[in-house]
Amino acid sequence: MKRIKSIIYLGAFSMLLTLVSCQPQKPSSTGVFTYQFVEQKDLSEAVAVKTAVKLLELDEKPEIIVNEDRVAYYSSPKDASVYFEQDLKTGNISFSKSMQRYYGTVRPKLPSPDEANELAMNFLATNRFIDGNRAELKLVHQGGLRASSVINGEKAGPVIDKMITLTYGRIIDEMPVVGPGSKFVVNVGNGGEIVSLVKRWRQVDLQSKTEAKQEEIISEEIALRELKNNIVTNYGEGANYKVLSSQKAYYDGNGKTLQPVYVFETMVTLPDKSVNPFQYVSLVNILKSPAESVKIVIDKAAIRALKQQPDNGETPAPADKTD
Repeated sequence: MKRIKSIIYLGAFSMLLTLVSCQPQKPSSTGVFTYQFVEQKDLSEAVAVKTAVKLLELDEKPEIIVNEDRVAYYSSPKDASVYFEQDLKTGNISFSKSMQRYYGTVRPKLPSPDEANELAMNFLATNRFIDGNRAELKLVHQGGLRASSVINGEKAGPVIDKMITLTYGRIIDEMPVVGPGSKFVVNVGNGGEIVSLVKRWRQVDLQSKTEAKQEEIISEEIALRELKNNIVTNYGEGANYKVLSSQKAYYDGNGKTLQPVYVFETMVTLPDKSVNPFQYVSLVNILKSPAESVKIVIDKAAIRALKQQPDNGETPAPADKTD
């Protein structure tokens, strides 16, 4: 009887294995995704005027100029430090209030770093600059603007903290977003005043998440070859380099797509010994056929975003219209 039961159990187990093997196998996940940004209609000049009045706290409507690229611009005829710029296609904004109150030996009353962060976040929320998933927003750098003067043309005067500068980046799928888009730079001044802003932020359509197939992806080994070609193209055959770190990230080039890239942080040494070794961070597409072109080299703000920690050793310039 025990032998019969054993045969029955073995037969049932064999049938189960057969049924499992006949089931269609799901392809393994590549973990490589792309997203689309939420489409928005072009803004009107009237919207830009209204926004400029609000952000600059103007008493009258400014004379806005819209160029052929659909960028609205205003510069105060009385104070060159006052300006407003808005891309009517993307909604990206840069503005600055008057800097005259911060010139010279004036020592503004600045909030604490935590208070500055809270003020900046309230400002972004109040102006609906971070509609959507706020969990994507991350403070990646906190610095400031300092100034010093020369006393009697001879000795250095005191160093004065003029503003606190906060740089925010974006995190998607626990990976940083690099490139010219997906960031805020906020300058907080006297009494918690928001003095200037750079906004490069659009809402990501999370429902558009699309996974790439394995055959659409290049390996990190091939990406390293692309990195070498990039360095040789820029610095010549004699350039030596060491890869300090590599990781995956998303790239926002202010286009329609958020796409995956490899990020390589390297130290480059040139044959010319008068040039000190320098840090070079380069991007390589993960996808063989990316939807949009990628700017190969990224800036220092993007490097800080990758490291995901504040760098208190630097004193960045204030947010400006060229950022």
